[in-house]
This record gives sequence, structure tokens and C-alpha cells, in this order.
Amino acid sequence: MLIKSLTMIDFRKYELASLEFGDHTNILYGENGAGKTTILEAIHSLAYTRSFKTRLDTDLSRHGRVGYQLKGLFSDHQGSDHEVRVKVESARKKLVSVNKKGLTSRAQIIGKFPLVSLTPEDGDLTFGSPEIRRLFFNKLLSQVDATYLENLQVYARLLKQRNALLQAYSNDGTPIDRIQLSSLDDQRARVSALLHEARSKHITEFKKLLYLAYGELEDEKSLKMAFISNTRITAGEPEHLYRQAYQDSLEEDMRKGTTTRGPHRDIFTFYLDTKDLRKFGSQGEHKLVLVAIKFAEGRFLESFLGEPPVFLLDDLFAELDVKRSTMIVESLHGGHQIFITSTDLADLRHHGLKVQGDTLQIIDAGKIQAHG
Repeated sequence: MLIKSLTMIDFRKYELASLEFGDHTNILYGENGAGKTTILEAIHSLAYTRSFKTRLDTDLSRHGRVGYQLKGLFSDHQGSDHEVRVKVESARKKLVSVNKKGLTSRAQIIGKFPLVSLTPEDGDLTFGSPEIRRLFFNKLLSQVDATYLENLQVYARLLKQRNALLQAYSNDGTPIDRIQLSSLDDQRARVSALLHEARSKHITEFKKLLYLAYGELEDEKSLKMAFISNTRITAGEPEHLYRQAYQDSLEEDMRKGTTTRGPHRDIFTFYLDTKDLRKFGSQGEHKLVLVAIKFAEGRFLESFLGEPPVFLLDDLFAELDVKRSTMIVESLHGGHQIFITSTDLADLRHHGLKVQGDTLQIIDAGKIQAHG
């Protein structure tokens, strides 16, 4: 997958800007605040209809304006072009089209234009709460498994209904309709079993790619990843086990006013030499694992979708020594389109990137902004 061109109207600081990109390495350089990351945000917003920095479209509109427009031309590995447009007219009205055909839901674009973003915000993936890792893997699996995405949406709807009953009881003493609750849990048990099965299968494949990617960057420590179900699922019938767990936890749920058991509480954890990375890892170790996760994400998407993803790399070399940076640069040379931001081209050379040749496009974000 390639993105060949991008047009931004009233997006962040850009009043109007049009860019064309090279098929290989694209370096976006300029001072802090020049608009380098904004270009990556725009590309991400076209592929997923959302920025990687915020979910609020109002944050993305140029100051003093309501709404923004994006247009991107993608090209798949077969050479077919696809025009994607995003038009935000207000906080509640967003129009997305692919090849001039309007979409009615985000699910219709998920997995169509695969890309991998590595930004400072992604640090939360290893440093942050379990919820952040669940969101990451839900997004990843949804791109390669449409049934998983559908079941995830069904589960979220059932969970919202169940929590509404529990909250009403906990806050106001509103009696719970036990028949309705039982029906919700029956449905939730079925969907939970399907989600668990899909997660177990896909995470097994992801682990293989993760360990391989990490081994290419680090040979002194061992990385392990654990997928831990919130509900004990043994060699029995998953649906039955979920239903029993939901019955057993009802009293606690009523007391707390929320649902304490289910896939929405599953845990994904990373370990370095058997130690929990989140608790004991250094800044450099976190960054190295994060890079390995992102490389594995790209390979996972490519293996399922048959499309090499675009890599968006913002502040890639922070917290990495030159040795590791050189290894990462070497790993990136695999037929992917890459975007790298930098405030200093000399620093990129220092970290092993060859800033020359016909496979490179250098874009001065400051000049784009000045002429926009």
C-alpha cells in the first residue's frame, strides 16, 4: 500500500496544502511546530477516519474554523488507485468516501488501507493501563477479521445495556429486571466465547512475529507476551464457562454498579527476562519493545491482508542508541513506504539513515506551512 498524494484544508495549522509522496522513504523535517506530525495525522485520519492523537474532530480544525477536509490517493500492490475523502462539517457530521462512494460506518474502511504508526503517544502501549493494550489489539484484530470486529461491536452494545441496569440499581436502587439481565448474559456468553477463540488464535500468530522482530533488535534479553483471560477458560465449553462466571459475579457487579467479568477486562502483558516490562523496564527497553510490537503489527497485517502497510514514524530514534537505530533502519528496508519526522537531517544520518538517493523524498514542513 502507498499513499501517493494528500490534500489538507483547514486541518490543524494548514489552511490549504497539497503534497505528493515518494514510494519509499519520505522524510518530513522542520522545527518543532512546523507541522510534520500533522501530515502523519492526516494520513492516519484517511486510513482510519481518526487521528492517532485525538478522537475529537473539533481538535483538528484550524483555529477559527468549523470542520476540515482531507483527500488522499492510495495505491494498492496491484497498482489500483483509491481516492479517500474525509469531510468534517461539524462536531456531529463527518462524511467519508472511498472512490466517491459514501461510507455508512467506520467498519467499512477498517483494514482497507493498512498502516502502522509509531508516535510518542504510543509509549502508553507499554507504559500505560491494560485498557490501552486491549484497544491496540482490538484495532489490530479488527483489521484482519471482520467477524471479530462485528462480535466486538455486539459485545460492546450488550455490555452498555448491562452496565446501565447495574448503574441504575447501584445509584438509585432501581430494581433489576432479572429476565432481561439473564437474556443479556446469555447473549454475552455466546459472543464472549467467539471473541476469546479469535483472540487466542490471532495472538498466537502475533507472538511469533513479535518474538522474531524483537530478536532482530536485541539478542541479550528474552521478550515474552501473555494473553490472560479475565474469566478462567479451561478445557471445557467456553460459552458455558462464561455464562457461569457471569452468574457467579452478579452480586459483586450489583454492588459495584459495573460488569467485572468478560473479555472487556482481558489483560495483555509484556515481560523481559520474566520481569513485567511495565513495572521494571527502562525507557530504552520500553522503546525497543514498542518498536518490535510495531514491526510485528506491520508483518501481521501484511500476512493477513496481502498488502504491505505504510509506516508512519514520528520521533523514531528517541531513547535509542545508534546501534539499535541502525538495526531498525535495516529492518525497515523491506519494500514499505515509510514516513519519518525529524528536526535534524544530520541526526538521521547519525542514526544510520542514508538521506540521499532516488528512493528518498525530503519534505520541508516549514515551507509547506509558509506557502499554505
